[in-house]
Amino acid sequence: MIRSVYVLGEQGNMLYSKDYAKSESKADLVEFLVNLTHFLRNIDLENKTEFMNAAISRIFYAKKDDFTFMFVADKADDATQIEEKMGQLVDSFMRDYANLAAANQPLDGFDEKVDEIAVTMVKVAILGFAGVGKTTTLHLLRGETLPLVHDPTIGVSIKKLPEEVENANIVLWDLAGQSRFSILWAKMIANAQVVIIVTDSTLENVLRSKKLVTLVKDEVPDAKVLGIANKQDLPTALTPERVGQILGIPTYELVAIDISYRDRLIQLIRRAILEGKAEAKAA
Repeated sequence: MIRSVYVLGEQGNMLYSKDYAKSESKADLVEFLVNLTHFLRNIDLENKTEFMNAAISRIFYAKKDDFTFMFVADKADDATQIEEKMGQLVDSFMRDYANLAAANQPLDGFDEKVDEIAVTMVKVAILGFAGVGKTTTLHLLRGETLPLVHDPTIGVSIKKLPEEVENANIVLWDLAGQSRFSILWAKMIANAQVVIIVTDSTLENVLRSKKLVTLVKDEVPDAKVLGIANKQDLPTALTPERVGQILGIPTYELVAIDISYRDRLIQLIRRAILEGKAEAKAA
């Protein structure tokens, strides 16, 4: 995923910058990019996008007239896709904003254009039988107050994560767990990049949930699958390790009514997205 976007002028002056992920060494990165811009003054890139590796990231850069364009992206990203996005950014800037930048005028509307190019949509499906805490998990991810009365999901509930995970807009699909909706599960998980299978950590439910793992692997074999052992605050709960052994997928503990679990769950989703991208690239 693209972590940062920069546009610099001929003298290395920063015309535009946007970060989609926090960086503890941003000042050092910006200094490096400015120095790189000075170096590129005498280099003819022939309108191509080049890249170099830097720590855990990869820096893509392109030149057009007096402007240098840079993306800081994850190493797991597909280089061809990033180069295509760079081409879109360069074309849009040169067509609509180069004259404004040269005249030191505000780049009105450019921020929205950058988002349109850099931000991607990721479908995350939450699958599990009725009563295991899927909707509560959805509320947790969205940082919402839990309702006093539980209303079972009918069909599917589609919600966005309020904030971006880096530059990915996460669309959460909470699938109804009642048996009468099982005929729809295959269709509802189609094109999901990540599938979260939620159990209530009881042996009975975990054993039933094995069929969900099989369904996901049959219908969306390229999706990353996470097991969530919910209700770990109950004395009868199986450990996440035991749940994972039964399901045959990486499984993590959760108490969906505890807000302290939110950040770690979001990080699990982020990691699954990155791993999925890396595996797709290697395939």
